[in-house]
Amino acid sequence: MPKLILLISTFLLATNLVSMGHLDHEKGLHPVAKSGQMIVTYKGDCSKGNSKNAMNLIEDIIAYEKKNSPIKYSSAPGTWADESIGAVDLHASEKAMNKAFDWQANDKKWSKMFDDIAAACGITVNDFVIDTMKAK
Repeated sequence: MPKLILLISTFLLATNLVSMGHLDHEKGLHPVAKSGQMIVTYKGDCSKGNSKNAMNLIEDIIAYEKKNSPIKYSSAPGTWADESIGAVDLHASEKAMNKAFDWQANDKKWSKMFDDIAAACGITVNDFVIDTMKAK
């Protein structure tokens, strides 16, 4: 009997998840951010460097952030239309973003990793264009 209950529960959960995804698809995409959240973009010209290596290093720094940052935020690496490399971060609020920036600035390993990304592109961290936007 417990196996039957587990099987039925699993089937109902799977059916629910599939139908929820179907409904979301019909409604369209969800907003990128909620009102008050902060979106941060990092963009660096890697045309004179090794963009593949830089992208691997960006993935490494994101993994480091997820494991070590006391302020939780999401981040996605990517390549811009002009083939610059970078990432997009999403922070819960402006206050949380500023705390994350403080952590990054004071974490020696994070700073070294950012330096390594820039060096892979043949630039410095000061050459990165960093923009912030507050979602409405």
